[in-house]
Amino acid sequence: MKSLKSAICTLVVCTVTGLAAAQTWTPLTHLAPQAVGPLLQLRDGRVLAHSDQGGNANSWYILTPDLTGSYVNGTWTGPYNMQAGYSPFFFSSAVLLDGKTIIVEGGEYNNGTAVWTNLGAIGTLTPFAPFGITFQANAPPSGWTTIGDAQNSLLPDGRYFQANCCTKQTAYFVYPVWTPGPSVLAVRNDESGYTALPDGRVLMVDVQNNANCPPNTNMSTEYFNPAPWTCGPQTTVQLWQQSDQELGAAVLTYPSTPNHVMGSVVQFGGNVNATNVLDIKLFTWATGPVPPNNLDQADGPAALEPNNKILAMLSPGLFQSGCQFVEYDATNDSIALAPNSPQCPSDSSFEGHLMILPTGQLASVSFDEQIYVYTPAPGIAPGVQPTISSYNPSVCKPPTVCVIGSTNLKVCGTQLNGLTENNAYGDDYQAATNYPLIRLTDPITGHVYYAWTHDDSNHSIAPNNFSCTLYDLPPSIPTKPGGIAYNMEVVVNGIASNPVTVTVH
Repeated sequence: MKSLKSAICTLVVCTVTGLAAAQTWTPLTHLAPQAVGPLLQLRDGRVLAHSDQGGNANSWYILTPDLTGSYVNGTWTGPYNMQAGYSPFFFSSAVLLDGKTIIVEGGEYNNGTAVWTNLGAIGTLTPFAPFGITFQANAPPSGWTTIGDAQNSLLPDGRYFQANCCTKQTAYFVYPVWTPGPSVLAVRNDESGYTALPDGRVLMVDVQNNANCPPNTNMSTEYFNPAPWTCGPQTTVQLWQQSDQELGAAVLTYPSTPNHVMGSVVQFGGNVNATNVLDIKLFTWATGPVPPNNLDQADGPAALEPNNKILAMLSPGLFQSGCQFVEYDATNDSIALAPNSPQCPSDSSFEGHLMILPTGQLASVSFDEQIYVYTPAPGIAPGVQPTISSYNPSVCKPPTVCVIGSTNLKVCGTQLNGLTENNAYGDDYQAATNYPLIRLTDPITGHVYYAWTHDDSNHSIAPNNFSCTLYDLPPSIPTKPGGIAYNMEVVVNGIASNPVTVTVH
């Protein structure tokens, strides 16, 4: 259990030379209207931010990039309020595959009190103008009295998979119906996280004494695909303390060598100065690099950069200040200090949030009005780009010429869902971005527009997975007599596909 943040950090203006510089932090030009925390990537390029500690936790705000596609110069709209009485901290959330449904579930705190609530909300997105989100209450799974700070994942078939923090229970959700899922083998789900693997399995590193998975019940993992839960390989060290049972983020990397054709899961220790690395192909854990300066991650964020480095926010001890950003390099299994944002060292790791943006940059928030954007070192891991193989919907006449405001157009290809959920925190927040966005760029003006993607054919992150998504063109996208030939890309986890030309008229 975490304490609430006691004060809002003093805002510090960082000095950077511009977005072209690598490994730099840039503050957003416009502060959020209130202190914000968790972020969700919407399917029309915008970013949804929860007004968290220091703000009104009943509210959400939306960040819209500017005409050049810059989030640094983006603008805010909102608030978009959930139902009265639901103002959670540390909760589950996701954007569902229909592209318009946002699910928010539970909360370790509600209305400022630690209650491990089972309340939830469903948000319905209206893409394009008049843009907005409307929320309504969502009933919990039958018989559940808690959800709390529990983990979730979207399965390859698109179902939302939810844990009950305080029991063994899980549940599937296909709007608007919950159905029971398989019970975990550990005493309860609490403080563990779910990580989607490329073969469809969901992994959980236990932070409870799991008597069902000997020989070392303090180093157990488990997985399911799709049921029941099964004991997995044991970690090489205990990554959590019995006194607090906290754990760090787990991030699936891109393949880095011929021996890691499906990537690796990097698990940061909780109140333990250690990491472990799971080789997906061999399905065995190895001892990872030790974070410098006795840093750990008793809850905290991590996100994968396009260059296959993990940016993570760590701090020493249990919920102590002194945060420090580090980068784990999947190519050589090493970890090193990274440039700090102005949020550090005053904060603790549990106060941070990270999410990859469509630009390949990472957004960082720490319960205040300022969001910082990290520009990583350039480069894209080989073989991870999405590819467009078909984009000629019959409603466009002739093919590749589309009418402004067209709906239910279709694009197909490989790796449109990416190869990882990309962003992780542990059990308290989720911000997965493994779904396709469609970016249209005017080659003359450089102006950027996002279509709205929805109703994907599958949600698999397997290498070379083939899938399709539907998309709607913005009704206000510029055109002219004879049309404008836009460069269209599918973007997932900040990585763009090969561009194709689509003429909008």
